[in-house]
Amino acid sequence: MKKLFSLLAVSLFVLVSCEPDPILTLSVDQLEFSASEGSQSVYVTSNNPWNVVVTELGAFYTVSPMGGDESGYITVKVNANESGQNRTAQVAVVSNSKKSSMTRIFTINQSCPAGNIYTESVEYIPPREDKKFSAEGGTVVYVITTNAPWTMSCSESDVKLDLTAGPAGTHTITATVPPCPVFEGRKIEMTMECMTSAGGVKDILGFNQAGGLVIYGGETYHAVQMKDGKWWMKENLRYVPDGMTPSADLSNVTAGVFYPVVMNSDNTGLAFSTDAAVIKSKGYLYQAEVALGKKVGDLTSVEAAEALNGTQGICPKGWHVPTSDDIINLVGKAVSPLATKTDAPYYDGNNGSIVLLNEDGFNMDAFGAISIQDNTKTSGSFMGWAKAYPEKISSGMLCGSTYAGVTYNTKDDPTSGVKNLQFFGFMPMTNKATEAEYTCNGTKVSYRIAAPLRCVKNN
Repeated sequence: MKKLFSLLAVSLFVLVSCEPDPILTLSVDQLEFSASEGSQSVYVTSNNPWNVVVTELGAFYTVSPMGGDESGYITVKVNANESGQNRTAQVAVVSNSKKSSMTRIFTINQSCPAGNIYTESVEYIPPREDKKFSAEGGTVVYVITTNAPWTMSCSESDVKLDLTAGPAGTHTITATVPPCPVFEGRKIEMTMECMTSAGGVKDILGFNQAGGLVIYGGETYHAVQMKDGKWWMKENLRYVPDGMTPSADLSNVTAGVFYPVVMNSDNTGLAFSTDAAVIKSKGYLYQAEVALGKKVGDLTSVEAAEALNGTQGICPKGWHVPTSDDIINLVGKAVSPLATKTDAPYYDGNNGSIVLLNEDGFNMDAFGAISIQDNTKTSGSFMGWAKAYPEKISSGMLCGSTYAGVTYNTKDDPTSGVKNLQFFGFMPMTNKATEAEYTCNGTKVSYRIAAPLRCVKNN
């Protein structure tokens, strides 16, 4: 038995020693791929069985076949690289024999493309022919196509983007633009960037947002720069001072603030309206003292009235109640002693013209008023309706800040006390047959009359 074991051991040694030395080589140790999908081959030289070892899950490449009994080719395929980064991986080929185990490694390198952005379309909602975005705000919709991951940002923090980044592909991004916070308007820039390890592009799409908005007292007003060079509100003020409540009572002669007036239901005169849409369209009616920033009864002297020329009053900061100069420089004509300014931009040769004003966006009309002649009156009356034009308001007044005159309780006797003070304001008139004849001249407005107010931006 001992002799038998010795013979077996010798035989085994002879067999092993006769087995050829293992061979395992690869034709290349590195494969280079572009960003596109593609394939390349590696030749495996081996005299023993071998197999491929892949450790990455969800790898960007595949290898086929995964093993063999002898020499042969393996094919490496890569997917298109849209990651924005260069990619690399190592693949092991392993051969085990009775003498030893051998491993050979080759590397797969795939580059990425340089980033690129193509802007398919830009849509402004609401649209504007001049490509300037509305001062009121809205949305801008971008459709872009990129070949790699991208980012998008805005120069203005109040503009909200529903998407700020994404992978390669076609994407729709909506930018929500709020009302313009800058009175003069602003430029908004959208920066789109698509950068990869191989470089890329940065694209800036800009647009202008119109200005002319004034946000005051929870209300948004529109303003327009007229040919006199000044910015005017194109809407009547809708501000209610603290502690005041608009009145719809003609006997409340010291209310300070009244609701606007409209034609009554049977077109036989005027009536107050508390409808929110009417208030937005026409604004409130203010007695002069309130428009000038005071309370009814505060003005008791000419000196106090004269000191209010150009005052802010209840206008927003940086704005003022119109002066006589503002009125004359705009429409050219007013009552005596103001001299006619024939070169005023909205003077038509005879009067200040509502048509010319409104062609430039002033939005003037005969808004009506509440007539309270002086501080002795215990009831007011509607101003602005005439039987000759029963279906419309045909006149009105608007507040101003320049002192225009005084009457005393006893004529020419200041010691008897002020009965009435007057300020230069506007008087729009639509009591003509055609709109071309509608006028808007300067006039004297008694301080207890309740009238609309337009504010003027300070220089």
